[in-house]
Amino acid sequence: MSHLPRKQKREILVIGAGGVGTMACVALERSGMARVTAVLRSNYEKVVRDGFEIDSVDHGKLSGWRPSHVVNKIPDASLQRPFDYVIVTMKNIPEITNIAEIIAPSVTPNHTTIVLLQNGIYTEPPIIDAFPTNAVLSGPSYIGAHERNGHVIHDDPDRYHLGVFHNTQLDRKYEQSRLEDFASVYNGNNIEHAMVVQDIVHYRWRKALWNGIYNTMCAITQLDNAAIRRSGGEHSLIRPGMAEMAAIAKADGYDLGENIVDEMVDATPIELSFRPSMLVDVDKGNPVEVEVILGNALRVARREGVQTPILDNTYRFLKLIQNRLLTARGYIDEPKEIPTADFI
Repeated sequence: MSHLPRKQKREILVIGAGGVGTMACVALERSGMARVTAVLRSNYEKVVRDGFEIDSVDHGKLSGWRPSHVVNKIPDASLQRPFDYVIVTMKNIPEITNIAEIIAPSVTPNHTTIVLLQNGIYTEPPIIDAFPTNAVLSGPSYIGAHERNGHVIHDDPDRYHLGVFHNTQLDRKYEQSRLEDFASVYNGNNIEHAMVVQDIVHYRWRKALWNGIYNTMCAITQLDNAAIRRSGGEHSLIRPGMAEMAAIAKADGYDLGENIVDEMVDATPIELSFRPSMLVDVDKGNPVEVEVILGNALRVARREGVQTPILDNTYRFLKLIQNRLLTARGYIDEPKEIPTADFI
């Protein structure tokens, strides 16, 4: 396994430069310790021409900002200067995307560390299966950042827990060295964005309590988090759903504490009418991360024999919505509706 010279700038690829990915690019470039290549899609031409317009709670106003390189497709790894880190911030929707296949051209075996800054629980094992000689870092992000056509509003600080998802084929000391190196680069602009932890799955489960319930139920009801609570959903759905998720985590070996439901409910004050990302995706007609946010958790529940009636029904309703979204985007071919008169 290769180790990186301390003073050499890190070559970093960011895949998924929306709000979260763009602010990752900013933090890394402004550290002075990295050269970042950002993969853009719909906003590629706009950013190449004008750069990003960024209004950031962490970095202030940036006009015409660009990372070192901007590309519109996944670049192949260079034999002379391979990517030291490949960061994935794109949404993980296995019905339409295979993350391992997408990043494969840019990953150099025995060298590139893969960093998953995405939603979900247990998204790491498929990456380790695909890249058994590469370290995998994982980090649930708490940032609030939204990008539209090259304009980024970043109104909630860029903070996330970061840890190793252990690959049994790799030496733990090597994995730890990559974790510490990446965190030092990301935090190099004197802001502690990345909070290094030793058990990242614990923190993934903590976020699953919020994402797996608020995100999903807001998407189904088309209500923001405060509206659900004011309408009586806090005690009939939100709290019981979070208790089920905590029970799954505990069966998986992660006791999140007796006050975890109160903590997660209060994390977003009722005075703040917050529209979670899954609700925003439904509003836009975009497919949602139902499998990685809720499906994976429920598969753990089935394995461990945990009863989850509220989360089961939440999953069923969300899968129906997902089917509608995938059909509308052309990912699923549905038979045309037969007019009622034809049955008469």
